[in-house]
Amino acid sequence: MINLPLGIHVLGRGPAVILLHSSLSSSKQWLPLVECLKTRFKVINIDILGYGAAEAVAEPQRYNFSIEIERIQEALQQLIPNESYHIVGHSCGGALALKLAVENPSQVLSLSLYEPVAFHLLPQGSEARIAANKFAQEVNIDDLYLAAEKFTDFWNAKGFFRKLPERMQQLMAKDMEKVNLDFIGLTAETYGSDDINKIKSPVMMMTGNQSPQLSKTLATLIVTSLDNVKEVSFEAGHMGPISHASTIQPKIAEFIRDC
Repeated sequence: MINLPLGIHVLGRGPAVILLHSSLSSSKQWLPLVECLKTRFKVINIDILGYGAAEAVAEPQRYNFSIEIERIQEALQQLIPNESYHIVGHSCGGALALKLAVENPSQVLSLSLYEPVAFHLLPQGSEARIAANKFAQEVNIDDLYLAAEKFTDFWNAKGFFRKLPERMQQLMAKDMEKVNLDFIGLTAETYGSDDINKIKSPVMMMTGNQSPQLSKTLATLIVTSLDNVKEVSFEAGHMGPISHASTIQPKIAEFIRDC
């Protein structure tokens, strides 16, 4: 009997596709992609811990990305034991997707990444790593409303947060404690470029030409460690899979179908 963790949504039949969303989001961001894929694939759309329908992090003081991966693997063992799969990830979800692929390279059919923020890959002392650390510190504050404003404005544009409906602002502020745990997970990883190079399946690395330089720099760095990679740039920002879903998500579906 299948007993999935909360927040694991499954639809369709066929080769499996795992979808991982960004911070301050949920599996709902991938619903257009689910519609594109469900007739030919088994789509496993996952709420990361602390978001959507997923349970909260049980022990925040012990949190790291291995806890997320163990939960995902528990679901996969029930749904597709020993089968290969496609992976899609955006931002924090992209970093989780990359970790899943690094740890299980022989099972990956394809990997679609939109600006994965695997900050630990940035060299210590580099301008980009300093910028990432500064950003993490700026949003790790007691005022969760201000933290949410700083976080969303960084990835979108100044003033973005205050234009959102008040209810949306409140929900984002509530979730900032998990965002700060996400930063802990992102910076605590230890795999490097040699590990990424073990991924031999087709990879599509997507970026937005309006994104912050930080996430574009990181995407470029990851690409240098991959042998079988296609780079695609969109007229969008870091939140492109959400803000430009009608353009970007069908492109991801096309890439998966072609692999």
